[in-house]
Order: sequence, then C-alpha cells, then structure tokens
Amino acid sequence: MSSQPSIDRFRRLARSSPWLWRSLEFRWRVEPDHVRHAWIRRPGSLRVEDESETLLEASVADRPYPGAMVYSSDGTSQPMQGHWPCDIHPVYAEDGLVESVPERFDVDYDQPFYEDYRWVAMLNPIELADRVHDRDGQPARLPVELHEITRVEHHGRPAWQAIAQPTPAYDPRCDCCPLLSGEFDNDTDLWTPGPPALVRLDEQTGVCVTIEGTAAIELDVEIIAVDRPLDDELFTPPRRTWFRR
Repeated sequence: MSSQPSIDRFRRLARSSPWLWRSLEFRWRVEPDHVRHAWIRRPGSLRVEDESETLLEASVADRPYPGAMVYSSDGTSQPMQGHWPCDIHPVYAEDGLVESVPERFDVDYDQPFYEDYRWVAMLNPIELADRVHDRDGQPARLPVELHEITRVEHHGRPAWQAIAQPTPAYDPRCDCCPLLSGEFDNDTDLWTPGPPALVRLDEQTGVCVTIEGTAAIELDVEIIAVDRPLDDELFTPPRRTWFRR
C-alpha cells in the first residue's frame, strides 16, 4: 500500500477493514485508568480480558446474526439467514482499497460483538466514509468532511490521520454510540453535528485506533498482532464447575 494518503484514499481505507485482516490482537482504553485486551478471529470468534488477565468474554458466533430468528404468519420460526463479509465481494480501487460496498442487508458486519456499537464502528469505521443505513431521501452532502490528511505513527504502527467533521448527513452505525460527536434529530431525520475530531485509521487493517477532540468520545487502540494464527481454545469459555450441597 502506498504511504501517501489522500482524502479519497482515507475514505477507501475506512471502508476496507472487513476485508483487510482475518485475526487481530489489540489493547484499547475504555476509561482513563482501564485497559482491555482482545483477540478476534474472523468471522465471529472473540476473547476479552482485563488488565489482570481476568476473562471477560470468550465466544464464537457460528453463523451470521446469531440468535436472530425470523417468524412467519403461522407462528413458526427459523434462524435468520445471512452472510459474513468475507462471503461478498466489494468493488476495489487500483490501490487495493474498497471503492464501494454492495448495498445488501443480509451481511452481518457486527460480529464479533462486544458491549456496544462503538466497538463495531471501531473495527469497521465505514461511517467515516459513507452513510451506514439506506434512509429515504438521503442528503447529497458527504456524511463526513475530512481535512489535513497525514501519515503518522500510532503505537509504532503506520496510521492515517484526519480531522473529521460530521455533517447533517452523518449516519453512524448506531446513533447512540457514534464515532463522531453530535446527535440524531428525529424531527428532521438529520444529524446535529458536534465539533470536529482527530481520527486515525491503522494503515494495515483499517481499524479506527484514535479519536481525540471531544470529551464524550475518545478512543486509543494499540494493535499488537495482525493475522497471527489463533487456537480454538482461546475462544472457548471455561467450563462451569457445579458443586453439590
């Protein structure tokens, strides 16, 4: 990948994370004094520990939309059918980054899920490039204005940095936990933008590793390893011990 980012290439990198890596190990700061350690093996395996190596989560989603059911008029139900991102083929630009993502509603981009949708957006920050949802009457304006694109280092890894200003067309993965500041106005069906933020995308993975500039939304991710083989045991929850009275 060329080392020279631009606004267009930054947008493409923001779209590309689902297809740039298969496994990831990283730490991220959830509060000023608290750090979590995570391992992901796509499409749906996750392990999370706290600073003392206490297990917080170990899970495997064995299909898209795990737990989701579709109910028919006769009262019967069946598992919701879907696809993993690795099953679909986006349109790539000449630089190998994603130019456009197919407009499909049967692709589960949320797995592996942990705690809230800011986690999902951190791992797949497409909302910095495009509107995430297909709402009627989409504004023609870009959802995020990007300025001052530079290549920097973040925890020793190449990253692309930008000043990101949400616009009224901003459409995050979830309006309760967006990457950028502001709030959704239900009366106008538009975003009420907050101030701009400094954001960084890891150059190799496309993961959002930094958000700075607003007290309400801050992010610091340290990527440790990419595409390292991860054993099944890492994602297996410990067996419960039953005690007889």
